[in-house]
Amino acid sequence: MTAFLGFEPLLAAQDMLGTSIRGVSTGGGSSSSSSSSSSSSSSSSSSSGSGLPNHQFLDRPKVSACAAGSCGGGFFSGQTLSGGAFAAACAAVFVARKAMMQRSPRFRSQRSIPKNFEPNRSQGRHQMAAAAAAAAAVGTGNSPPLEIAATTAGWKGKTGVILMNIGTPATTEVEDVRDYLSRFLGDDRVLDVQPAFIKYLLLQLLLATRPQKAAENYRRIWDSDKGSPLLFHSEELKESLQKELGDGFVVKLGMAYSEPFVGDSLKELAAAGVDDVLLVPMFPQYASSTTGSILANAYTVASESFCTPYLRVLPPFFDDDNYLNCMRDTLTESLGEGGSEVDHVLFSFHGIPERQCTATDDSGEVCLKRPDCCADLQRENRNCYRAQCYESARLLAQKLGLADDKWSIGFQSRLTLRGTVQWIRPYTDELLESLARRGVEKLAILAPSFTADCVETLDELGNEGREEFEAAGGKELVVLPCLNSSPRWVETLATLVRAQVPHPAGEEA
Repeated sequence: MTAFLGFEPLLAAQDMLGTSIRGVSTGGGSSSSSSSSSSSSSSSSSSSGSGLPNHQFLDRPKVSACAAGSCGGGFFSGQTLSGGAFAAACAAVFVARKAMMQRSPRFRSQRSIPKNFEPNRSQGRHQMAAAAAAAAAVGTGNSPPLEIAATTAGWKGKTGVILMNIGTPATTEVEDVRDYLSRFLGDDRVLDVQPAFIKYLLLQLLLATRPQKAAENYRRIWDSDKGSPLLFHSEELKESLQKELGDGFVVKLGMAYSEPFVGDSLKELAAAGVDDVLLVPMFPQYASSTTGSILANAYTVASESFCTPYLRVLPPFFDDDNYLNCMRDTLTESLGEGGSEVDHVLFSFHGIPERQCTATDDSGEVCLKRPDCCADLQRENRNCYRAQCYESARLLAQKLGLADDKWSIGFQSRLTLRGTVQWIRPYTDELLESLARRGVEKLAILAPSFTADCVETLDELGNEGREEFEAAGGKELVVLPCLNSSPRWVETLATLVRAQVPHPAGEEA
């Protein structure tokens, strides 16, 4: 009767393990030694809360509880097993259970399976063989070649961290640049043009003309060995942050418009059994075309998964004291105390269309409606990119000890489309010329809207900006690098991440 119902794979696994399946402990300690004694002792033991009931299907939650309590060298009826061995035992039980349930009349009745249903007995034999092989591997102390043991061991309680950025072309070839720009500019949050057919025509025009020029810009800053600066700085940051955070975290990169894509990183975390994910936009300030775009992309990708991950987001950190101190410590060496090593400091932020600022003001009365709209942060402009940039510059100037007449703020990278789209002001290129004509000879420029150097910092500021400043009479433009993967930034970013995940795996509450 036992063989007919399909219990033989469980008994086979039990025999090969040399222990009782019904004596699995659901806690961290060993099960009762009476599980191998008389049937009456076994019955009383199984009716207690410490073991699985006799002659019942193995319950998945109870087995999971057992794995959680005993995985790292747990106990299996008094027999100490390694984490990998215990995972193999669980896998063997699950495989055997599936074969058993397919052949059981009770399974048919509970699942309303037609009476004339015939299980695939050949498949059942394969499942029983797999169970026996896994049990044999546990008996010899060798971890089985099962993917489940390799990919999920130690998953419980880990937090995934995805460092998110816009992306970069794969190479400096025109076609690769066009492919990247088609995804980037195709995003409605980036190229915010209405109606749709006008945007389509404009996008085709841009893709026919801009890739050639953009490819030249990328060639000037491309590393012959490492490739894209944005990508290799991000990779180095990921590796350093993983070491800093430790085993309680799994750090990945996620780009919105190039590899490695955010969706791929989410799938990799899910495959590793990591469902709790912290999204980290690598932009200190919020803008719809940067942080908003990459978060919208991540939400869309996550929603398409049957088992949606549990997402958290690191909010804008432009005013976080840890970040500001990191910037101060990084910049002071080049600027000197109070900016004594230079004549002037220019904070250059990436520009955006004015409409993306005014859209954040639900009152319609503050953002770009009065001259002092960015003088301080308030409810109406709390999500305005321009207001956050001005606050960033004020706070950084205070940390650096800069006098009010020692610094300026500008916005770069505008795409005005021959004046048809108004971008936030003042413009960086115009400031470079005016500061040089005003007598500033040594100008320091930095880009606080970026955390990693890219074509906008290395070429637009480092090459084109230097030419513009010197052409206007300036003598030296000091382009300060971004934080990239510096040890001070790694330490600070780890602090920001831990603040969002107070008690990760391996740390006490």
